[in-house]
Amino acid sequence: MPGTQTIYIDVLLGLNLFVNYFLLLAVARFLGLRAGRLRLLGGAGLGALYSLAILLPPLPAALSLLVKLAVSGGIVLAAFPLAGWKLFLRALAAFYLVSFAFAGFLLVFWYLVSPQGLVIKNSVVYLDISPLVFLAATVLAYGAVRLFQRATGREAPRSLTCRVTAVKNGKTAVFTARVDTGNSLTEPFSGAPVIVAEESAAGGLAPAWGEGCRLVPFRTVSGSGLLQAFRPDRLTIQCGGRVTEPGEAYIALSKEPVSAGEFSALLNPALLEQP
Repeated sequence: MPGTQTIYIDVLLGLNLFVNYFLLLAVARFLGLRAGRLRLLGGAGLGALYSLAILLPPLPAALSLLVKLAVSGGIVLAAFPLAGWKLFLRALAAFYLVSFAFAGFLLVFWYLVSPQGLVIKNSVVYLDISPLVFLAATVLAYGAVRLFQRATGREAPRSLTCRVTAVKNGKTAVFTARVDTGNSLTEPFSGAPVIVAEESAAGGLAPAWGEGCRLVPFRTVSGSGLLQAFRPDRLTIQCGGRVTEPGEAYIALSKEPVSAGEFSALLNPALLEQP
C-alpha cells in the first residue's frame, strides 16, 4: 500500500537497545556514577521495550509525555544504584541532556544523509536505514558527547581519584575523594579550599558546634544551602602517585551521598596545587 512504512521488530529492538546502552553509559561518565554492565543492559532493555510503542495508535500529547517521563525514570532506576531523590533527579536530567545531544547529532546526520523511511510516533523514532550505518552514527554521537564532557570539564579522569587522610583532635578518618573540577568551594573568611565529604566518611572528626566549626554556602543545580565545615589538624592527599599536605583546607559535611559508592568526597582541585 502506498505510504505504508514497514517496521522490522528485530531492527527496532536491536537498535534501541544499542542506542540506550550508549546513552546510559554517557550518563554514567557524565556524573561519575558506578554502573555495572548488566544494570546498563537492563535499563537499555527497558528503553528498547518501550520502542514497541511505535506500533500502538497515537497517544494524546499529555498522556505521551507522562508515559515518557515514567519510562525515563524507570530506565534510570534500572541502570543506576541511586541513593536519594536528588541523585535520581540529577541522573534523570543528565539522561535527558545526553538524549537531546544525541538526538541533535542524529538530526544533523539525517539532514546530511537524507535517509528514507523516517517514522516518529509516540515519542519513538525509527529510521529505515542500514543497521551498520545507524550503529556507526551512534558510536560517533557517543564519541561527540564524550568529547564535549572532557572539553567542558564535566568529567575527571579516573586517575584523579585520591586517598584522603584527615586528622582532628587525635581522631583519624581515611576516605576516597574525587577531584571535581566543578568544586570551587572555599571557606568564606579564610578563602581556604573545601572538601565536601559524606558524614559517614568524616563526620566522626567534626568538633562540637562552636569549637571551630564554620558554615560554608553552596549552590548546585538542585538547590543551595549551608554545610557545616571544620579545619582538620592535618590533611594528607595521595593522588596519582603524589602526596600533598595542604596547610589550608576545610572539610564540609554532606548529609546526602556525593556518589553511588565509588567515592565519598569531592575534592577542590586547588588543594592539589598547594605546596
